[in-house]
Amino acid sequence: MSLRLRVVLAIAFVLVLSSALGTALAGWQAGQALKEELQAALAGGRQTVLSAIGDLPRSGDQARDLRALIATFDGNRHLQACLYAADGRRLMTSSPIPVRPAPGWFAAFFHPPVAPARIQPPAPGYGPLVLSPIYANDVAATWAEFLDLAAVLTASVAVGSILLWLTIGRAIAPLAEFSRAFARIGSGDYGASVSPKGPLELVRLGAAVNEMARRLGAMQARNQGLESQLRTLQDEERADLARDLHDEIGPHLFAANVDATMAERLMAAGETEEAMGRVRAIRSGVGHMQRLVREILGRLRPAELIELGLTAAIGELVAFWRARHPAITFDVSLPQDDTVIAGDLHETVYRVVQEGLTNAVRHGHPSRIEIEIALAADGEVVTRVTDDGQGGGEAEGAGFGLIGMRERVAAAGGSLAVDRGLPNGGWSLTARLPADGSTIAVVA
Repeated sequence: MSLRLRVVLAIAFVLVLSSALGTALAGWQAGQALKEELQAALAGGRQTVLSAIGDLPRSGDQARDLRALIATFDGNRHLQACLYAADGRRLMTSSPIPVRPAPGWFAAFFHPPVAPARIQPPAPGYGPLVLSPIYANDVAATWAEFLDLAAVLTASVAVGSILLWLTIGRAIAPLAEFSRAFARIGSGDYGASVSPKGPLELVRLGAAVNEMARRLGAMQARNQGLESQLRTLQDEERADLARDLHDEIGPHLFAANVDATMAERLMAAGETEEAMGRVRAIRSGVGHMQRLVREILGRLRPAELIELGLTAAIGELVAFWRARHPAITFDVSLPQDDTVIAGDLHETVYRVVQEGLTNAVRHGHPSRIEIEIALAADGEVVTRVTDDGQGGGEAEGAGFGLIGMRERVAAAGGSLAVDRGLPNGGWSLTARLPADGSTIAVVA
């Protein structure tokens, strides 16, 4: 069943129920009024009879006077007079107004208990004169009024239901358009929109649907851009790994292979001492390659960050770049106790420092890099990497590394800012993350 039909039926039911209750109440009040009217008519008729029969003993023809008394009730709407003989026979009865009677069930509803009045005339041979209430006339009139009222109520309910059907149909017509728009949005078509029209609530809903579709479309475009950036970052990371493996590991593997070949030849020629020298060279090269592999793995996922904490991981990161660029001075200010920073923020802080160092060394050509992790007055942990280089590259803030870093910091509830206007010509990368405070100590 549609919403439109449900609303119309519900309102129609309320109208019918209220009409029935109102009609029942009006009927009960009509019954009470009829009872009072009959009682008043009976009291008036009794007074009339008593006045008439008071002169009956002085009458020369009592039968004539009694017939005249009964005749006075002919055409009365409320009372019927009936004279009985002493032996109980009915001698004469008044004639009420003929009416078309109401249905029996309706007449039974309007039949208040009003007892007839019995008056004994002072005349020999006559029984009581009985005044009985007549219900038929008033019930028939009430029945006619009931039919008129029922017709009016039926017409009102019918017309009201039709108007409700048309009004509600027009009001909820935009819902069909909303349904189609939701179906398109659910299938991934975020270009769907609706025309805000109809009642104020539906106009607001339509505007909200359009805004939701716009935001979902923007989110989809942003996700696609992030996916593209992620693929680019992965490609760059693979290229860096391939370059490190080629430039660092490749020559040592080649040297180890040459030394192994020479050792084999020297052993075959009996030159044991020279062969052992080659073996020692191989061991030294393998040890160097092992250190290089650990450094590469540390850049991917620093073991110190997991095993020894944030301070040790950043110390290893600085040592890595210091060994490769001894001309650069590194000033590092870290917390004495890094456990005051939430554990799930360690990775974010480390990656901010890693990105700042990588960007400064590769693109800025600095002579000095400062790394600081400190507690701000507002309770935030501030991570800042500053250099005195010449900027350029991702220092301009458009690189994929910084874009990805902004997303990482934002996901942790923080913000990332890039300042390229330092007096010394360098630039600064600053991340603010919510965390507890700690004491700062300078580490050489």
